[in-house]
Amino acid sequence: MSGVPSDMARALACRAWQYRYASELEASERFRALAPRLRAHDVPVLIADMAEESAEDELRHAKLCLELIEHLGGTPTPAPVVTARPLAPPGVDGRERLLYEVVAFSCVTETLSTALLAELVARAQDPRCRRAMHEILRDEVNHSRLGWALLAQEHARGARDCVGRHLPQMLQDTLGGDFFGTDVALDPYANELSGLGVLSRPDRQRIVRETLDTVIWPGLERFGVDTALGRSWSTDVAVAV
Repeated sequence: MSGVPSDMARALACRAWQYRYASELEASERFRALAPRLRAHDVPVLIADMAEESAEDELRHAKLCLELIEHLGGTPTPAPVVTARPLAPPGVDGRERLLYEVVAFSCVTETLSTALLAELVARAQDPRCRRAMHEILRDEVNHSRLGWALLAQEHARGARDCVGRHLPQMLQDTLGGDFFGTDVALDPYANELSGLGVLSRPDRQRIVRETLDTVIWPGLERFGVDTALGRSWSTDVAVAV
């Protein structure tokens, strides 16, 4: 991006940051709900503490999103009513349900967010956007570590794989339209938007695939998760888009 971004690019960026604002609020609620459940299952105190700290981080991220919308000339809409929907499928209960949700939310979602934000920080042209995304990126790294720490702890205690057979649904729920989206309205403004914190569809797809292949699949396999179905799902999606 060179020069001043167009009004349309700024408007589209505002729309993306508004969406992220709602996502950050949902993430805060999810982490806040996780903390007491982690303590109830005698998970190491450090991991439960990380969940509480992450909830506060996500609220701060939501505030940053609002500030960026105003900085880009937009008007934030009122805070949505946030409800963190269940992540685990039927039949996964108790401690396994907790592990499933943490893997889905931290090991997958937060790890992907870290990779995407790292790319966005590198491309940022607007100094205010760069500072905000760098702050969010720093926290997202820690949020993903929470998941990997719990997965390592559960693997060490001999927990069975309650994730592998559900990976296609987990990925579908996690990625959805946001990562493998088809919002072609953004494409003509891709260069401008990349400097304002919004990646093009092809770039999102590339980064997600690379992160799955080089970080998430090997990490899950290291801790006893069978990734065959997940790998197959992501290959099928790559062919379809």
